[in-house]
Amino acid sequence: MKHFISWVVKACGAAEIDARCRRFPPNHNIRLFMKGISTLSRVTGREHAQMCQLLMGLVLDIRLPNHLSAVRLVHATRALLDFCFLAQYPVHTDETLKLLEDALRRFHSNKSIFIDLGIRSDFNIPKLHALIHYLVSIKYFGTTDNYNTEYTERLHINLAKDAYRATNHKDEYPQMTKWLERREKVLQHKKYIKWQLAGRPVPTVKLTEVKPHLNMTRHPTLKAVPLSKLRSDYGASYFEVALAHFIVQFHQPGLTRSQLDIASEGVSIRF
Repeated sequence: MKHFISWVVKACGAAEIDARCRRFPPNHNIRLFMKGISTLSRVTGREHAQMCQLLMGLVLDIRLPNHLSAVRLVHATRALLDFCFLAQYPVHTDETLKLLEDALRRFHSNKSIFIDLGIRSDFNIPKLHALIHYLVSIKYFGTTDNYNTEYTERLHINLAKDAYRATNHKDEYPQMTKWLERREKVLQHKKYIKWQLAGRPVPTVKLTEVKPHLNMTRHPTLKAVPLSKLRSDYGASYFEVALAHFIVQFHQPGLTRSQLDIASEGVSIRF
C-alpha cells in the first residue's frame, strides 16, 4: 500500500488528494487526515491501514491528466484493497481464497493505468511479486496472522528499543543484556512475593498422562479416497510403500527389516 498510495498521489495530484482528505465527513470509525496524506513521513503500519479506509473515497470520480478515464484506477484500487483485507481474514475457505485470487487478477488487469499516466514504466517490485505467493502460503501454513511481523514488532519495542534507551548509548549491547536480565529477575521476584502472600498455593495445573496410542475418529470425513489423490492432494507420496510394509508385517511379524523390504516389493495393491 505504500507504493500504491504514492502512485495515487502522483496520478491525482497531491493538492487534490489532500483537499479530498479534508472534505471527508466526521466519522467515529475512520481517522480523518485533516492535513492530508501527501506530506506524511515515517508512516506506520497502523496509519497505512487507516489510509486504506479512505483510499476508495479519494479516487472516486477523480479527474486524471490527459482526459484519461478513472475507471481503471478505481478498479485497481478496489482490487488491491479487496486483496489486502481478504489476506487478513482470520479464517479462510475455498470461496474466500477464490475471491483473493480474483482480486489479484483484477488488479493486474487494471494496473496499466499507471503506465499510461507515466508514473511507472514497469512493475518489477519485490513486494508486488510477493502477492502471488499469498494464496499458496495460506494453503500451506494457514492464515497470515500466524506468521506476520506485527506481533514480533511489539517484542522489538520491549526487548530492544526500551533496553537501548536505558543505556548511555556507548557499548550498548552488554548494558542492554544486563538491563533485560535484571528486569526478568525483578518480574520473577514479584511473582514469588505474590505467591507467598497468597499462602503458597499448590499449582492446580495437572500434567496430562501420555497415552501410548492414537485417538482416531470413528467415522472418517472422507471415504474411498483414490491413492492418486493421496499423492497429489495430501502429499502422501510413499503411502503405497508404507501400506505394503504394513500388510507384510501384519502377516509375518517376525521378519527383519531387510526381509520386510524384499517381501513388500511383491505386494500388489489392486485398488
